[in-house]
Amino acid sequence: MTAQQRAFLLMLLHSTPANQRGEVLNSQILNFGLEDKEKQGQIKKIDESFKNGIGNLNSNQLSSLLKIAEGKNLNSDAIIIKLKFYEVKPEFHECIIEFFKDYIHSNKEICVSDLDNDFKGVQVASRDNFNTIINQGWTGDWDLQPDNIKPRRIQIASMNEVGIYPRGCYLNADIVDIKPIQYDDKVRYRIFISNPIPINTGNRNVKFSTNPVRYIR
Repeated sequence: MTAQQRAFLLMLLHSTPANQRGEVLNSQILNFGLEDKEKQGQIKKIDESFKNGIGNLNSNQLSSLLKIAEGKNLNSDAIIIKLKFYEVKPEFHECIIEFFKDYIHSNKEICVSDLDNDFKGVQVASRDNFNTIINQGWTGDWDLQPDNIKPRRIQIASMNEVGIYPRGCYLNADIVDIKPIQYDDKVRYRIFISNPIPINTGNRNVKFSTNPVRYIR
């Protein structure tokens, strides 16, 4: 699990009511491409990081410290001064500072084509909810050339600002069928999928090109 992914989960836990955090963490851990044997270990690490870190701040304190971290290029001394003012115990300072380092790093700009360097096939950028795509079994309708998709795989990159699958999330799947859909102006293509796997990279500042379709070989 990357630093960006950890920061995403820690921030999510902070915004979640205490009695729902376990359920949310167990649900979200499925979106990071981890093997089953890794998941419980990562859940334990995230839970410990939260309890020893930003879990000791209220929402107003966290917001204030984020402004300091972003505005002063992570001035650790300024953050520690503020933590002392908030009467946060010194044993929690290091973990809190580490969170801010990871969070700031996850806000650095990344090109959409760099979300998954191992992917080959066709990449599309969409605002559709991944759960909707998975349940209906298809995505579309796209202006593309089916013969250019080699291998027959699709990656759907999220353009959403909020929600369960915001920017930095993508969905990889096998293509099982491509059907032409006739529109007034031209033919577009609906892509039917199987074996969908959603991944959350933790990156929040994803930049998209003007063309929502990219062939990656």
